[in-house]
Amino acid sequence: MHFGREAPECVVALLPGIGERRRYRGVVQPFAAHSHGYYVIGLVEKGRRSLVCNGAAFELVPGDLVVFNPGDAHGCEQSDGGVLAYDSIAVDAELLDGVRLRGPKVSDPAAVEAFREVLRAVEEGTEIQTAEAVLYLCELLAAEEGGDVPLPAGLHEDAAQRAMAHFCGHLASPASLSALAAEEGLSTYALIRAYKRRFAITPMRHLASLRVECACRLLREGVEPAAVAAEVGFADQAHLTRAFKQRLGTTPGAYQRMTGR
Repeated sequence: MHFGREAPECVVALLPGIGERRRYRGVVQPFAAHSHGYYVIGLVEKGRRSLVCNGAAFELVPGDLVVFNPGDAHGCEQSDGGVLAYDSIAVDAELLDGVRLRGPKVSDPAAVEAFREVLRAVEEGTEIQTAEAVLYLCELLAAEEGGDVPLPAGLHEDAAQRAMAHFCGHLASPASLSALAAEEGLSTYALIRAYKRRFAITPMRHLASLRVECACRLLREGVEPAAVAAEVGFADQAHLTRAFKQRLGTTPGAYQRMTGR
């Protein structure tokens, strides 16, 4: 028992036309490796975290911006025995037309202040002011061609791309990995290695991540968590809850209450 430690909290709010604002306080849990189809920009307010992004390790400290491009595979855990306080925004990929942002760790006072201006706009401004603040922040973070954490090309990359496309189109009942490998004339292990080289995450972890992302959309639309679990391919609601909490730090029910229409 840890006396005096603040209770873990995750608060999620929709940002119309942009994505979501997420606020974490008192967090000690690790976040399993996962990726998103959208951008994430966050600010570490308290605590130190060991981050692995696309296979590279980083140490996050208070004052660091954390920036993930769509498809970046990342996971982290607390490294100082304390708790994490972290504010972030999720930005729809379409909003930025595929531009690549600097990351995953950015120590830039101008960008940090621009992020804080986004939070002020969310709290006190209009939707237009928030959108303008987000776009200005992203302009500051725009990377030079190639970005800071390029995804590596490698052997059987096309096979990995086809496997990922299959997952996206068949979330609830995808073919087995061995069947997908056989279609490519590869061993299962060869496809797993190719997939991890291409996406910096293993196929099954990526599939769980894609399912959670789809679950978020359905929960926002008002679908009950038990029905969401079945629709996106989890064995049951408890399985959905475990995967959801591992990646977003909150439960499907809590997420729905915070974001549902």
